[in-house]
Amino acid sequence: MTAPRLVSRAAFALLVAAGALAFAGCAAGSGTAASPSVSASGAIGGGTSAPSDGASDPGDGDGDGGGDAGGGAAPAAPSMALADVLARYPDCAAMGSVLGSAIDGLELSDQSNEDGTVQCTWMSTTGDYVNTVLVTVTTNNGAVDVPKKDDIAAIGSEYIADGAVEARGGIAYGTKSTGDLRIYGTLVDMPGVGVSISSGALNEDPRLFGAPAVAAAKQLLGIAG
Repeated sequence: MTAPRLVSRAAFALLVAAGALAFAGCAAGSGTAASPSVSASGAIGGGTSAPSDGASDPGDGDGDGGGDAGGGAAPAAPSMALADVLARYPDCAAMGSVLGSAIDGLELSDQSNEDGTVQCTWMSTTGDYVNTVLVTVTTNNGAVDVPKKDDIAAIGSEYIADGAVEARGGIAYGTKSTGDLRIYGTLVDMPGVGVSISSGALNEDPRLFGAPAVAAAKQLLGIAG
């Protein structure tokens, strides 16, 4: 896909958001996690359920990423919830703390919470330099919404091995859209909730993809390792 040299930042942010939603199609759902609220100022508020913080025993997964079940190492892994994430990171400013230098020079331009999905967007604000980072945390229907390796391969995405994610019944994967307008999306899908971190740039590689993005998603999810 070819983009003109000068692209409005707002339009570019919408393209990144659209790409992120396409990448995260497997994670979308309408699960039962408690729904947080958004205040009049747009700040994201926590839900009513107590955070689990990963306290439940995730099982005895061997962490080698084996098998075709989405993570497969821990069939009895407890579900996570959007409210748990918001208990640790209650707003987009807090969520941005896990992104490190990936959002240096970018400003938080949009934040929302609708229908079990929290979204935070950072974007460049000066000149024709166009760069955007988008974090989306989405409630899903549990283990049924965690894709398998075969599903990931079928949609042309890249499986990213992570033993800590898979020991809790999840899986990580990524997708790249190349050309002048480049959008890289990294997803970590867990039973109950999925995190998508998308990064977009014009005429250069985006800032965040793969293992570093998985590490940031794991922080949001409270997964050590």
